[in-house]
Amino acid sequence: MSELTDALRVIHLLTAVLMVWPLYALVIVNQRAHLGPPIGDRADTYLENIVKNRTIPCFVFQTTAFVTGVWLITEYQLSTGDVLDNPRLVIKFVLLAFVTSLLGYVHMRLQPQIDAGFANLGSPPDSEVVATLGRLRLFRKRLALVCLVFVLVMIVLGAQVWQPFETWLTIVMLIAVGAFAFQAYRSEGKFGWF
Repeated sequence: MSELTDALRVIHLLTAVLMVWPLYALVIVNQRAHLGPPIGDRADTYLENIVKNRTIPCFVFQTTAFVTGVWLITEYQLSTGDVLDNPRLVIKFVLLAFVTSLLGYVHMRLQPQIDAGFANLGSPPDSEVVATLGRLRLFRKRLALVCLVFVLVMIVLGAQVWQPFETWLTIVMLIAVGAFAFQAYRSEGKFGWF
């Protein structure tokens, strides 16, 4: 194995780690919920700026994961048949495409609706706009959960591309991924895994 291949593997792995941004978004959103009303205050502005300004870096990380993954496939001289015969690689690609699509939806459709809601909030806040913002933000939070699960599944599968784990171990790891992501969805994760 060449130094280039080693470097690509490290970059690919680091990129996967950097793609877990939805975890931190969930932590931020859950922490904001503890502050309570009023909606549209400085805490909301701060939160929204953090969340919406992370989409472009996420696209960059996803593109990097794709490019380094394809590059690794060529470094290992795998044919299209070899790739299609490796379900872990296929699933990773499909999940990456899905996560990228979800991020595109959030960036181009959902976040502009949230931004428009805040622009039309008024003072005192209009109750209908507040309700709409609540629904949109909850939907974005749920999409972050889906993205987090898929990114963690990609990492679990990525660790098995060349040497698959026992089926039972993979199932246990996927259950743990789901449990961890759900925990992140509903709390701030004050104790890391819990």
